[in-house]
Amino acid sequence: MLSEKTGLSIGLFVFATNAFFFVLQTVVEPKGFFIKAVKQLPICALFGAVFDLAMWATSFLDPSSYGLKLVQVCAGTVLTGLGISGMVYARLCILPPEGFVLSVMHRWGGSFGTLRMGVDVFIVAAAAILSLLFFGTIAGLREGTLVTALGSGRVANVFLKIWGRLFPKHRPID
Repeated sequence: MLSEKTGLSIGLFVFATNAFFFVLQTVVEPKGFFIKAVKQLPICALFGAVFDLAMWATSFLDPSSYGLKLVQVCAGTVLTGLGISGMVYARLCILPPEGFVLSVMHRWGGSFGTLRMGVDVFIVAAAAILSLLFFGTIAGLREGTLVTALGSGRVANVFLKIWGRLFPKHRPID
């Protein structure tokens, strides 16, 4: 909704959200700031651009029934969990929300999926608050957003266990 009202791309908002979590991550674990910045911030910009491209490429998808919308939400939740778990397990690249979760885990412990779900719920709550502040109503958020926020971290945990069984000699999270 902010994208529609401001004319700024969703990818820019995705980048800004990632930058916010980069700051949080470095507050929790300031060690290696420069290395984290070099590894994560360019990926954030690329991720934002890919997000815009994906939005354009899927713009023709407009499921007509609630059931089809539910299928789309569930598929997106599973794919999000798979993507998060794959990046974290393989250590290909760590986006700042996952980096923040890993920093919290290193400092205080916790479950990756549960902490990641907390990040997602925070993002949804922040979006709802911003929507209320700027538009006087909650716009652009519905039950599918909440399903994905509550489910993608749990799905990521399932995939992390699967990766662990497939590749038992690889430590998934440092």
